[in-house]
Amino acid sequence: MTEIQDAPTARYTWGGDESLFVEFDESMSLQANYLATTVAHGLTALHLEGILDVCPANASLLVRFDPDVLDAEHLKARTIELEQQARESTQHTVETRIIEVPVWYEDPFTAEVAQRFREGYHQDPSGTDLDYAAKVNGLDDAREFIRRHHESPWLVSMVGFVAGLP
Repeated sequence: MTEIQDAPTARYTWGGDESLFVEFDESMSLQANYLATTVAHGLTALHLEGILDVCPANASLLVRFDPDVLDAEHLKARTIELEQQARESTQHTVETRIIEVPVWYEDPFTAEVAQRFREGYHQDPSGTDLDYAAKVNGLDDAREFIRRHHESPWLVSMVGFVAGLP
């Protein structure tokens, strides 16, 4: 990971009268995610009266607050302080846990769904999704893709749901 100090300058904007939005980067990166989660934890630990919710995302942070209780500029100043502390820290710690996720490659159910997708939407309908993933990643074949996908631990920074996905 490159230095946190090298991460882009954060952009602070207001979401109406009741939200402060902080964008640490326009794209996802470990540095931006570290800053978002570290500043979010810091704001929560401050127990500032008037903070209603602190919502970190992959590369940003949204703070919902009551402007009748907490001055917006005071909140912004405290958030900037926490960002600076995170950037200047020489000790970067990310709390993690290991979760085993069983993955079934080339199973009958997935093959059926993939076939329907391939017939109308796939970028390269001549092969399987695994063949396509191997090709675009410069690998010899689907077996090599599976081996590489399976042999390394993955860092998951967020989980979510998108309607329509299986």
